[in-house]
Amino acid sequence: MSKLKHLTYFIFLIGTFTSYYSFGGNIKGGYEALSIYDYFKAKKRFYKSLKADESFASFGLATIYYRKDNPFHSLDSAYVYINRAHDSYSIIKEKKKVKFQHLVNPEKIDSLRQTISTAFFNLALTENSIEGYQQFINKHSWAKEVERATFMRDSIAFNNAKDANSSIAYQAFISNYATSIFAEEANFLLMQAKYNEITAEGTVESYVSFLEQEPENVFRERAETRIYELTTKPNTIEAIEYFLANFPENIMRSVAWDKLYQLSVYNYSEESIKQFANKYPDFPYTERLQADLEYIKLTALPVEKDGKYGFINEKGEWIIDAIYNTVSPFKEGLALVSIDGKFGYINKKGDVIIEPQYDGGYDFEQGRAIIEKDTLYGLIDRTGELIFPIEFKELGVISEDLIYGLKDSLYGYYNTMGVQIINEQFDEAFSFQDGIAKVEINEMQAFINQQGVYVVPPIYEEITFFTDSTLIYLNDDLYGIMTRDANILLESKYSRIGQLSEGLALVIRDDEKIGYINAKGEEIIAPQYDLIPNYMNRCQFKNGITIAAKNGQYGVINNKGKEVIPMRYDDMGDLSELIAVKRKNKWGFINKQNQLILQFNYEFAESFKYDVAIIQEKSNFGLIDKTGKFLIPANYSNIEYTTHNLLLLTNNSQVGIATTRGEILVPIAYNNIRIFDQNLLILSNNDGISYFDCIAKKIIKPIEHE
Repeated sequence: MSKLKHLTYFIFLIGTFTSYYSFGGNIKGGYEALSIYDYFKAKKRFYKSLKADESFASFGLATIYYRKDNPFHSLDSAYVYINRAHDSYSIIKEKKKVKFQHLVNPEKIDSLRQTISTAFFNLALTENSIEGYQQFINKHSWAKEVERATFMRDSIAFNNAKDANSSIAYQAFISNYATSIFAEEANFLLMQAKYNEITAEGTVESYVSFLEQEPENVFRERAETRIYELTTKPNTIEAIEYFLANFPENIMRSVAWDKLYQLSVYNYSEESIKQFANKYPDFPYTERLQADLEYIKLTALPVEKDGKYGFINEKGEWIIDAIYNTVSPFKEGLALVSIDGKFGYINKKGDVIIEPQYDGGYDFEQGRAIIEKDTLYGLIDRTGELIFPIEFKELGVISEDLIYGLKDSLYGYYNTMGVQIINEQFDEAFSFQDGIAKVEINEMQAFINQQGVYVVPPIYEEITFFTDSTLIYLNDDLYGIMTRDANILLESKYSRIGQLSEGLALVIRDDEKIGYINAKGEEIIAPQYDLIPNYMNRCQFKNGITIAAKNGQYGVINNKGKEVIPMRYDDMGDLSELIAVKRKNKWGFINKQNQLILQFNYEFAESFKYDVAIIQEKSNFGLIDKTGKFLIPANYSNIEYTTHNLLLLTNNSQVGIATTRGEILVPIAYNNIRIFDQNLLILSNNDGISYFDCIAKKIIKPIEHE
C-alpha cells in the first residue's frame, strides 16, 4: 500500500470514528442526560451534535428549551429548534432513522412542535390582539389552533369595524379578511353603512343619489320605499301623481297606483271609477276597474248564521261566509267587521282591506273612517293609512272638507289631510254648513268661517240658521233674528221661532200662543193659536195652509190667517186630500172644502195617504179606501206605513208586510221589520235575518251551503 493510500484511509477512519462518536456519543449521551434531567450535560451534548446530527440534536434542544424545570426555558428557542428538527429530519439516512427512532421520529417531532405552538397560542390568547393572533397564524401554520386564532383575530377586527360603524372600516375589514366567516356580515354592514352615510340628510335627493352610486346595494328597496314615503307623505292625489311621473322604476309604483285609485274613487261610485279610468289611461290594473264596477252593482246583505255574520247576494247566495262577530252594511265599497274583539274593513270580495286591529270603527264617509283604540279616536283613509293619529277624545264628521276634533279640553278644526286649520279654542263645536260652523265658548254660541274668524261673536246663549243670510238667536231666554254679520232684524221677544216653510215661520209668544213671521222677521199672523201636540211639524205651512187650533178646537188657516176650515173639531190629522177629524170622541173624514166624506164612525183615524187611510175599530186597526170599504180588516194591533207604499201589520207582537190593496206580501211571522235601504227591508225572527225586496216584492233568505 502506498503512503498516499495509507494517509487517505487514515483520514477516513478518523472521520468515521468522529461521526460515530458524535452520533453515538453526544446524541446518545444527550438523551441519556435528558432522561435524568441533567439539562446542562444534555444541552452541551446536543449543541456539539448540531452540525453532524441537526435533527436529533435540535429535537433535544427544543425539548430542553420548552421545559420549564430548567434555567434554559425559552419558547422562542424551543420554536427555532423544533422547526430545525422538523425540517432536517428528511435528510437523515434511513439507517440512522431506524436505529434511533425510539428517541426521535416524525410523530414525536410533530407532537412537540404542536405542544410548543399551543404554548404560543395561549400567549396569544392572553394578549388577545389582532397582531398577536396574526403573528401566531404566520409562524404556526401547522398548529391545530390556527382556525381558532383566525376566528379570534377576525372577531376582534370585525368588532372594531362595528364600533367604528363606517363604510371605510367595513371596507378595510373585507379587504384584509376576505375569507373570514364574518366577511358576509361585514359586506351587509358595509352596504348598510353606505346607505346610512349617503342618505344621512333624509331627503329625496339623498336617496336618489344612493341609488345612483350603489346599483348592487341590498338597501336599494329601502331607499326606493323612502322615496315613495317622502314624496307621497302629503297623502294627496297631486303628491302621488308626482311620484308616478318622476320615479317610473320604483318598486312602490303598484302601491302608489293603488293609493291613487283609492283616493280618487273615495266614494266608490261608478262615476268616480270611470272618471279615474279616463284620467289615468296608464293605470296598470284595468281588470280591477272592471271588477270593481261589477262589485258596485253587487248586492251584499248582512246575515247571521250560528251566531256569526256574513253576506248574501240578492239571490240569497253566500258571497262572504259567516265568520265575523259583527258586520255593518257596505258603505263606499267597504264594510266594518269585527273578529275576536277587533274591528277592520273588508270589500265585497271578502278581501280584508284593513286588518282588524281597532277597538271600534265607523262607516266610511268621503273616503275616511273614524276608528277607535283605547277609548281614543283617529281617522284613516281607504288604504288604512292614519290621517289623524289615534289621540282624539272626539271626532266629528267631514263636512265641507273640515272636521272638528277634541284632543284635550278644547275643540279645533282639521282638513281631510289631518292638518289643523283652526286652533283648539272652543268648548263645543259643530260641523260646517254653508261655509260657517256653530261653536261654543264660555257657554256662549257663535259662528265662525273656515278660517276660524268669528262671523257672529260669542255673545249669544243660542244661535241657529233661519235663512241663508239670517240667524235665530237667543238672548235672555227669548229668540230674535239677526243677519250673519250680527245686525239685529228682530229683537228677541219670542219663546220659540221655527224654521221657514213657504216663506213663513212659526213663532210662540210667552203666553204660549202660535203666530207666524216672514223671512224679515215681520209678524204676518199675530200669535193667537193654541199649542198642539207635535206643533213644530203639524203647524208648518204646506201648500198655503196649515192646521191651527183655538180654545181646544181644530181647523185650517191659510197664509193670510183666514180660516179655510172652521175650528170646530176636537182633533185633526195631517192635511191631505181627505183629512181625518175628530168630534165627540169619534173620527171621520172631510175634504179640504170641509165637506164630510166619511161619517164619524171610528175610534181613531189617520188622514188619507196613497188613497187609503188607517183607522181603528174596537181597539184594532184596519185600512179603508175613500169609500170606507175595508181593504184590510180591523184585526191588527197596529198598522203603519213603510217605504214604497207598503204597510207594516202587527198582530200579537208579530209583524208582516202588506200592500195598500190588502195583499199580504210577508206573513205576520217576524219579530221586527225595519228599513235597510230605499229598496230593502230587514226581516228578523228566531230563524235569523232575511230581507224583503220592495221592488221585486220577494223575500231574500240565505241559501244553505250544500
